[in-house]
Amino acid sequence: MIDPLPLRLHRAASIISRTGDPEAADAQSACCEVAARIVMLEEALIALLAGKEGAAEQARRMLAIDGS
Repeated sequence: MIDPLPLRLHRAASIISRTGDPEAADAQSACCEVAARIVMLEEALIALLAGKEGAAEQARRMLAIDGS
């Protein structure tokens, strides 16, 4: 089974941090931010599919879609 994408990104960030490259910190930060965003999107999708109240608004916020 393949690891979830956020976990794979966190592992990639860990590998990047050990490279010694001067830009590794920026790459590591980007990986962590993407992983966190994916988790939030997954949570919004799960809530939407479960029919939870306010789920559509949560999904719009995560996707930065104007609801008007």
